[in-house]
Amino acid sequence: MTRTLKLTALVVLVVVLFGLSLGCGKVWVPLDAWFSGDPRWWIILELRLPRAVLGLALGATLGLSGAVLQGYLRNPLADPAVVGVSSVAALAAVAAIVFGLGSGPAIF
Repeated sequence: MTRTLKLTALVVLVVVLFGLSLGCGKVWVPLDAWFSGDPRWWIILELRLPRAVLGLALGATLGLSGAVLQGYLRNPLADPAVVGVSSVAALAAVAAIVFGLGSGPAIF
């Protein structure tokens, strides 16, 4: 299988799964409701689409950052613990808990 064919198959798979994630949920929104002006279109436009786009963008960003880290360190097994990012994040979380930085008023 050539590299172009593999990449094309992955892109098609991402697009199909993205579309399915918009239609699937507690309320099933069929494909014909998307184009017929059905009120269920609001569920997709206002609730599911922003979450799906954000999830896709965040997943791509995390994957890209991992690839950049592995390329920069020239180590195919590199992870954030190699450069101490995990340790610093844990230290910051403990400091926030100890000094009460996370105990402010919560806005939901």
